[in-house]
Amino acid sequence: MNDRRRSLGFTLLEALVALALVALLVGMAAPAMSRLRQEHRMQALVEELFSSLMLTRSEALRQQQRVTVCVRTQDDRCAIAGPWTPGWMVFVDTNANAQRESQERVLQKHEALSAGFTLKGNGPVSRFVSYGLEGRSQTISGAFQSGTLTLCQVDATQAWQVVINALGRPKLEKVASDVCN
Repeated sequence: MNDRRRSLGFTLLEALVALALVALLVGMAAPAMSRLRQEHRMQALVEELFSSLMLTRSEALRQQQRVTVCVRTQDDRCAIAGPWTPGWMVFVDTNANAQRESQERVLQKHEALSAGFTLKGNGPVSRFVSYGLEGRSQTISGAFQSGTLTLCQVDATQAWQVVINALGRPKLEKVASDVCN
């Protein structure tokens, strides 16, 4: 009868050892999960930017007029300089000056990026990307506009770039984080 009681459950020592092993495994997995969450958040942000660029291009084609995405200020104007970290907006640029006037319709707004993220464009796309009626990216003067927008995160091992070619087609690229320096 005594042997039968012993086989029905765990001793306190066995339960504590099992609990310690579970805690150790969870402790080892937590940093990896945190890094994975960071990578997914970064990818989601760059995909939102990519989506905004595709919206800008498709609306320019659909409406047969210039549509621009620019660095957004707090009063829904276009910033005169980058970076893109304060957020961006897509608007119908009826006068083709890459500055949103009060009568120009906003199609989409994106809020500021979370702390720890930076988004910068090189010279040609440092503050706006504009698409003409043929769906090609254009500067204010009408010349083709191509460039690279780079999304970085503090302490990340990788970064994302949106590369806009001479025809205005954006492309996503995962790159090493050394481009962020």
